[in-house]
Amino acid sequence: SSAQLQTCLMLCSVVLSVPQVEVDSGVESVQLPCKTSSKLDLPDNATIEWTNMYNTKVHMYKNGSDQPEEQHKIYRERTEMNKDLLKTGEFSLTLKHPTDGNTGIYTCTVYSREGNILLKRKVELKVRGQCCRYRSKLCIPWRFHFPHYPLLYLCSCLDYFLVTLLHVPLQFHVQVSRHCFHS
Repeated sequence: SSAQLQTCLMLCSVVLSVPQVEVDSGVESVQLPCKTSSKLDLPDNATIEWTNMYNTKVHMYKNGSDQPEEQHKIYRERTEMNKDLLKTGEFSLTLKHPTDGNTGIYTCTVYSREGNILLKRKVELKVRGQCCRYRSKLCIPWRFHFPHYPLLYLCSCLDYFLVTLLHVPLQFHVQVSRHCFHS
């Protein structure tokens, strides 16, 4: 019916209205916005968690301070949030030295002490024009455990993957180019 279609279109527009932040590769840092309305009264013991689209912990603020031991190692010493964030309601995350591997959707979630979600915001980060230092790009085939999903290739600069995958026995395909790789 037309009412169902109208409801679907409204929901689709809400889902598709994720704010986007675009930066060029090589910038010092990028800010991912997350702000509450002034109406939201946050408790002093609220927890703020930033995750990426794989539900990896990018940054955690709990018990009045950052919790670097709870974030994934690839984000350690690369993220920071504003001071007095619970008073200001400004939960934006600064990510230092973004690369094409950081492209994706990030979620800022504010929890009460009891674990209830008080606020949830998403933002999409696009890092443009990633140039590999050694001009080589590593592509790893990745198949989901569902038959209807196609075979995907996760690609990034070889120099980035050498650090994290050096001892992992994977079959991979390396592309070599004389040009920069663009997202």
